[in-house]
Order: sequence, then C-alpha cells, then structure tokens
Amino acid sequence: MRRLHVITPAVVHRQARQALHSSLDWKPFHESVSVNHLLDLLLLMAASTASLFAVVRRFFPFSHQTASLAVKANLPDREHIQRLTWGLVDALHDVAQFSRRDRRRHWMAAIDVHNVPYYGEPTPDVVGGPKKQGTKWFFAYATAVLLHKRRRYMIALEPLPPKTKPHDIVRVLLDQIAKKGLKIQGVTLDSAFDSGDTLLLLQERQLAYSIPLRRKGNGRNARNRCFEGRHRLIRWAEWTTEVTRRRVRTRTLLWKGKPKTMVFAFQGWGGARARNVHRQANRLRHLYRRRFGIETSYRQKNQGQPRTTSKDPIYRLLLEGIAYLLRQVWVVLTEELARLLKAPPDAWISALTLQQMIDWLVHELTTLHPETREITVITA
Repeated sequence: MRRLHVITPAVVHRQARQALHSSLDWKPFHESVSVNHLLDLLLLMAASTASLFAVVRRFFPFSHQTASLAVKANLPDREHIQRLTWGLVDALHDVAQFSRRDRRRHWMAAIDVHNVPYYGEPTPDVVGGPKKQGTKWFFAYATAVLLHKRRRYMIALEPLPPKTKPHDIVRVLLDQIAKKGLKIQGVTLDSAFDSGDTLLLLQERQLAYSIPLRRKGNGRNARNRCFEGRHRLIRWAEWTTEVTRRRVRTRTLLWKGKPKTMVFAFQGWGGARARNVHRQANRLRHLYRRRFGIETSYRQKNQGQPRTTSKDPIYRLLLEGIAYLLRQVWVVLTEELARLLKAPPDAWISALTLQQMIDWLVHELTTLHPETREITVITA
C-alpha cells in the first residue's frame, strides 16, 4: 500500500518554529508577548525580509518597543554570546538530524567568511574591508557547509571579531564540528586562508585540503616561484611563516587556465605516500570547484534574512542564525522529497524551491496573524 506524504505551509511553519525554539531557552515577556508570538515574529521577519518594526506594526497586537524588549530579554549579554552561538549550532544540527551512519561517515566541507554590510558609525564589532554594496564596514561570520549533493547542511557558525586570523577561524569551526560528533575528511577554502599557519593546522589534524595560493609581492620569492613552470606541474613548496617563523611544506599544483593561472596547495588522503599524486591533485582541484556550494548557501540565506540597522552584535547574530535555520529546513525537506521520488543524484528537485517554501511560511504566518487593515487618525 502506498503512503501519502504531504508537505504543507503548516508543516514548514512547524519545523521552522521548532528549529528556532531549540536555539535558546525562550521565555514570554510579561503577559503581552508569548513565546509562540515571539518565535512567529522572528520567523515572519525572516520570511518577509523585513524589519521588526515593519512586521510588528502590521501583524501583531503589541508595539514594536514591546517586541524589541521581548527579544532583548531572551538574548544573552555580550559576555555570554557563545551561548547564542552554540544554541544556533545545536539548532542547525537538530534540523539536520544526522544518523549514526552519518556520524561514522567522513565528510568533505567548505569553510568561508561571509560579510554582512553595515551602514552606520563604525563600532568595535564591525570589520573593515573593500567597499561593497555602498559600505566598507561589515559584521563578519564564519561558516562551514558539507559538500554533498542535496545535503549541503550548515554545520558550523561563528561570529568574527575584527582582526581574527584565518587559522583561528578554521580551528574554531573544526572544533565546533568535532564537538557535534561529525567526522571531516577534508576541507576546501578560498585564497584568504592561504596562510602557512592554516596549512600547518590542517596538516596537524591530518585533513585533506585544497587552497589556492596568492602571490606575495612582486619579487621572485619562494611563493611566487610556484606560479612558474608548465601546466599541471606538481611540486613541493616551502616557506617560513612571517610571525611564528614556522616552516611550511606543502604540495602544489600549477593550473594554467584561460581566465588566469592558479596554484593550489593540496594534501590528499594518502599524504606523501599517495600512489598517484596527479590523480590526487586533480581530485582536490575538483573539490575546490565544489567550494562554490558555500557561496550558494549565502545567496540562499539572503532570501530569508531579516532587515535591521542595529549595532547590537548579539541581535544581528540571532537574525543571521534564523536565516540559516530556514535554509537548513529547506535542505531537509528537499532531501526527503528526493528520497521519496527516488530521484537521481544530479536531478533538480523543483517540487519545492527555497523561495516557494518561504512564500508558504509567509502565508501560514499571516493566516495565523492577520494583518491589521485599519488606519486610525485622531484629529482635534
């Protein structure tokens, strides 16, 4: 007998609310704002990509000042921001529901940094960078995503203070993943992580990696010599880190493509004892190409990103986490659909797009909280 599986706006709402509820120990605010009202408010902000003021004014019976106080009353203070970070990471893993088999598996992951534009006076929590989207100030977040078809789950999230070193970013995310019981076989990162300390960290943890290297200055130094030679040349590169003065040694692949010449630092699963280093290098180059899956996750996250002009890093981290939770719910639902439809690994699951799921969530939330369609004007 066939079983009927139905995904509805109510199902999407229930899963999204449950995911958000598990991120913190939510409490009602006086008698005016219940926990369910607070969760629905935050979800509707994300699904409609609107601010707290805009959503409360249209859909909820309390004022935006009351809503703001209710949210802040549930957030930790600055000294305990890690409680919110770990709450969001726990919620991301609760949504993914990794099985025992998943935890025995060795995964490939991508690590990157995502900068969210900030338009205001600089604060100690923002980082500077090249001007983008009309500003040079950003709130920065480091994330890790699994590189697996239909299972590109977000598995680590960390807010970044200014001047955080690349190898420290990688260490924090790898420690988060290890504490959640997932095993990582290898990682791919972009050229911003090409420091010697990052490579040494990955080598110490015996992880495969694929990282493009950047040129250092205009001289003919050890790093720049890696860009010389024939296409697909594989050789060892050695240099000394500038601050810690540690010796770095890694294999590199010279790739002369049409757009530009690139050098990939790589280490494979067999290390220096690999029987076919050329096959290993090519495999890791393709792994780097799959890294763009994490770039896609940022664009998808922006589809459920609440708006704010707040300077509060804790409140901003909450909004960032909610957007990732919505995306995580969508990945779970599409994975389930693919399994039920017995779809091939490369098939696109068009039955439920991310935007469609978000539209469903907006429909369900606005049905539960109808818009106030009345404007009252008091005249003398």
